[in-house]
Amino acid sequence: MQINESRKLLLSDTLVPDIFITEHLPALSGPAVKLYVFMLLVARTNRSINEQDLARRLGTDEESIRATLLELAARDLVQIRNRGVEIMDIKAAEIQRIYRPKTASTPTEITESQQKFDIREKLLADIAKTFFQGLMSPSWYGEIDTWFDRYKFEPEVIYALFQECARRNKLDSKAYISKVAENWAARGIITFADLNAYFLSYERISKTAKKVGRKLRRQMTEYDEEIVARWVDQFNYDFDIIDLALRKTTRLSNPNLEVVDRILTEWFSHQLRDVAAVKAYEANKAARFGKIGASAKGDAKAGNIGNFQQRNYTEDFLNEFYEDVTTGHAPPVENHPQQLELGDLEADPDVRFFSNSGEKERL
Repeated sequence: MQINESRKLLLSDTLVPDIFITEHLPALSGPAVKLYVFMLLVARTNRSINEQDLARRLGTDEESIRATLLELAARDLVQIRNRGVEIMDIKAAEIQRIYRPKTASTPTEITESQQKFDIREKLLADIAKTFFQGLMSPSWYGEIDTWFDRYKFEPEVIYALFQECARRNKLDSKAYISKVAENWAARGIITFADLNAYFLSYERISKTAKKVGRKLRRQMTEYDEEIVARWVDQFNYDFDIIDLALRKTTRLSNPNLEVVDRILTEWFSHQLRDVAAVKAYEANKAARFGKIGASAKGDAKAGNIGNFQQRNYTEDFLNEFYEDVTTGHAPPVENHPQQLELGDLEADPDVRFFSNSGEKERL
């Protein structure tokens, strides 16, 4: 760089559009902001610079420069061409995006449109002052106007939308706020009364989900809360009835919400609305299954009688088990080996007995 050009830079300024600061800067990474500002300086001074020079000036490598250029191109801040990079006019692009041509209208339509315009202008001013310190990005105006037309929100609902997102520290994400607005519209929220009813229901679901988590000693997930929301919103069950279903899982080694959901769905299908009705239903169910079980057990015992073939024994065979009353001795049994009496053992000199010590002894 020449010395005389550096002297000019001492007294010169590089202008950065306010639309870049309010609209794009919060969503860009640090290297992308540094590269964009430096490219504005290069473009103002009509200089030529390549990726190697940019990498050296910004203290990085050429691969990072190429990745950062792609990030800027994704935000429509620059356009990558074959022989260079063009910095886009973001102010003109924003004007074209929010500009809408006027068409002919009847006097009544003009009056209604003017009233809506006054209400929206006041709302936009309040939102800009409260949540953006008076420096709200121009793109927000078109976004909020779209919510009015698409979702038919009342002004109080849109203001509450920004309040809720500010409480969650999500004002820097337009996509997040748009998603919340879409979810509210899907739940049928249009007026402030609808929103108030939704918040009351949400608080009830949240408290019930926390109680269920404590009972099961588990961390509730978003999907678990959806199941609990069905119990509260669709079934309209208080925690007293839900607690009865939770108690029925005590015998399970790993209780889960699917089992509890099946129990509550069964109760709801039988139009059980309070604790007394649930207890009466479960008592009748237990008694009914008890009778069925006893009947099945009796049938099983009765079915065992006569289900095997009986043996036929002769009278002579049975008499062998009894002594002859006339002789006092059991009848002889054929084919039995001859038994020796004790006297015969003593008379036989070849018969010897061994003691525990191993020596031969006679009785």
